[in-house]
Amino acid sequence: MRNLLFLLCIVSAIFAQERPKIALVLSGGGARGGAHVGVLKVLQENRIPIDMIVGTSMGSFVGALYSAGMSPDEIATMLESTDWTKYIRPNFNRVDIPMQKKEIDYIYQGHVGVGVNTYGNFVLPTGILKREPLMLKFMQLTQNVQDIENFDNLSIPYRCIATDIKNGNAVVLKSGDLAKAIYASSAIPGGFEPVTIDGIDLVDGGVSDNLPIQVAKDMGADIIIAINVSEDFKKNRKINSYLIVLEQLVDIMMRKNVEESLALHSKKDIFITPDLNGYNGLDTSHYKEIILAGEKAAKKRLSSLTKLSISEEEYKKYVRKHRTKHIFQAPIIDKIVIHNSTYLSNSSIRGSIHQKVGEQLDLKQLREDLLYLYNMTLFDSVDYKISKKEEKTELIITTTPSWDSLGKVRFSIGLEDDFKGHSAYSFKLGYTKFGVNAYGGEWRNDFEIGHYKKIRTELFQPLESSQKYYIRPSLKYVITDDIFPLSLIEKDLDGNQEIKIGRYGGTFAFGTHITNDFEVEISLSSYKDSTIINNFPTAIPEKKPLAVLQSINWDYSARPLDITLKMDTLDDVNFPTKGFFGKIRWSKEMAILGSDYDYEQIYVGVKKPFNFNSGSLTFYGQYANTYKMDSIPRLAGTFMLGGLFNLSGYAPYSTIGDNLVLGVARYAYKIKGSSFFGTLDSALYTGFSLEVGDTWDGGTSFNYAKLKKSASIYFAIDTFLGPFYLAYGSSAGGEHSAYLYLGEKF
Repeated sequence: MRNLLFLLCIVSAIFAQERPKIALVLSGGGARGGAHVGVLKVLQENRIPIDMIVGTSMGSFVGALYSAGMSPDEIATMLESTDWTKYIRPNFNRVDIPMQKKEIDYIYQGHVGVGVNTYGNFVLPTGILKREPLMLKFMQLTQNVQDIENFDNLSIPYRCIATDIKNGNAVVLKSGDLAKAIYASSAIPGGFEPVTIDGIDLVDGGVSDNLPIQVAKDMGADIIIAINVSEDFKKNRKINSYLIVLEQLVDIMMRKNVEESLALHSKKDIFITPDLNGYNGLDTSHYKEIILAGEKAAKKRLSSLTKLSISEEEYKKYVRKHRTKHIFQAPIIDKIVIHNSTYLSNSSIRGSIHQKVGEQLDLKQLREDLLYLYNMTLFDSVDYKISKKEEKTELIITTTPSWDSLGKVRFSIGLEDDFKGHSAYSFKLGYTKFGVNAYGGEWRNDFEIGHYKKIRTELFQPLESSQKYYIRPSLKYVITDDIFPLSLIEKDLDGNQEIKIGRYGGTFAFGTHITNDFEVEISLSSYKDSTIINNFPTAIPEKKPLAVLQSINWDYSARPLDITLKMDTLDDVNFPTKGFFGKIRWSKEMAILGSDYDYEQIYVGVKKPFNFNSGSLTFYGQYANTYKMDSIPRLAGTFMLGGLFNLSGYAPYSTIGDNLVLGVARYAYKIKGSSFFGTLDSALYTGFSLEVGDTWDGGTSFNYAKLKKSASIYFAIDTFLGPFYLAYGSSAGGEHSAYLYLGEKF
């Protein structure tokens, strides 16, 4: 009897034995990792349970979302519908940065510069791509489990792999902030900025363990389903750019450690390698096809996979336990704590956070507030966490200083040639010191040689913590030599003459940033102007009173009062596809304050682009009217036309007057995009412009029928030094010009 009972116990134990634990191991591979979603769809359709997930890089992203409760269809929809260029970007979103930062784009056309860190050393960024936009996207996608710290407590136990950038060792992340863990595992070295977790600087896990089979075994997996989407490195690849070198190095490291992981498999493990030939890690626009490739690859292994299927009843139990989505309950915030290691005051940071004490946490608004702070360009990161302390719920905001926290040195070059004798160059060097005080004051200094000789210094000083109101005192000295029409001096004169123009003095401005896009400013300036004309021609009819002069030297005092309204939401200065730029300026020379001039004028300028797939059409408009005139011969307060996109068929400065009207329609077709890496992977354009306009002097009637008409065709490259143009312009009057310029027009 005893033996029978013992036998029954053994039989019962055998039948009661749990099914084998199945681990899903997902490799990295950038956008190719969308194939993981296709495999998940097939596993779910065939009732194959997953007991644990281990992922690297893109595999960590897909695995984390699935472990957090998202379905394969939800993940697929998210991948396909998201514009990833909003989150994977080399520069700040220009629309969102402060107005004083946007103005820099018009001065330094390129993207060349170095930072000054908190120790006063010159430094370069630790990655091409910005961290915070992608991090906040990960936070949004995983917000339902943000109160789960131990990754074993997710719907499916989860691990992801990152790499310690200091020694190259793999780091297994199994607890903490899930969004930060995903980012750490996905931060391609040299591409994304590293992130620090528990004092360790982490980058992409693919460098150390791109197919982490051993980690799954260490978690207790009996059977492993491994999906490999890593790229084969190309032995005969042409190495001709920084991006190719970076991609090739990463591919080599990933492929080698994948081969090491594959040696760890057992006969019962299942390996799936989707056919992703033709797709690379940046092909985010092809997620639909990549996901389908994952489905096809999984279906080819159905005979092996279905051996792991469980009954419908068992799968229902599995779903109730492992596929029920956890929902984070937003708490009432009892206290807001600022941990700030930057020069900006805590009150400035707190003033940008809309969350109120005593109210329920608004996660969507909080993420928007953190991104607003990040876009001030002062921070390396702006993080938050929720903490319970003595039965009180604290919202803790933590900021760390940017890599260029104490300042930035910028460089810019400019070249222009119209192949008719007009050529110019410039070299600019600028240094902006950040953190002059706790309100975020900035001291900017600009130096230029070439076409212009210029020195300028300016202090931007906010008047309160929100930086809404500011003062902007500045000093400048500028001088230039160029060829201008003789009609500047006497209307009836023809021909051109070299003229030297100089101005030095200062400005005091008071303004308000109504938003990041809209600025109102009033300024009063005091300048000394000089105009020198040497070797003035003498072979002129006697009726010209200036004919006997050998040289002209005008020295005047200027005291202009300006009121300016400016709006700038353009996404790019040189090749905009969306947004708007508008500027209205009223100017009056204050004779009562000692000005030698006495005129008033209004200026209006607008720019509006429209995007059409690979092309964009941008309309420019300018209008200026000097409605109160003086009789002093001057260049101050005049407007010039001629040159590329400013009546392209006419030579630069060929028409000048106190009044101006100009309309331009410019089309740009993008031959080649710049992907995620911006100007390191230069965009190529071709296009044309249609232009109409003219200038005229006060007292001269304006005639619409006599407006000058011009057009141009061009080829352009958006380089890291600024835009490069090769163009040809022609006018309705038979004039024409060719242009080559880099950086800026003079």
